[in-house]
Amino acid sequence: MKVSAAIKALQDIHQKFGDIAITGGALSEDEPLSNIIVTDKGGVSVYPTDNRKDRSAEIEMDGVFLT
Repeated sequence: MKVSAAIKALQDIHQKFGDIAITGGALSEDEPLSNIIVTDKGGVSVYPTDNRKDRSAEIEMDGVFLT
């Protein structure tokens, strides 16, 4: 992932969810950044796609996960 794409994704996340923490992920020379995901407390992705069954419920945020 290019820096510009990472910055855009993080700006989108900040706009939608506020100033939430980066809570996990791992990067290495052999595995560059390819995904930026936001998960709820149950570990379900809510960004870039919302995979919750009940989308009307308030989201209890966990944080941003980088892979």
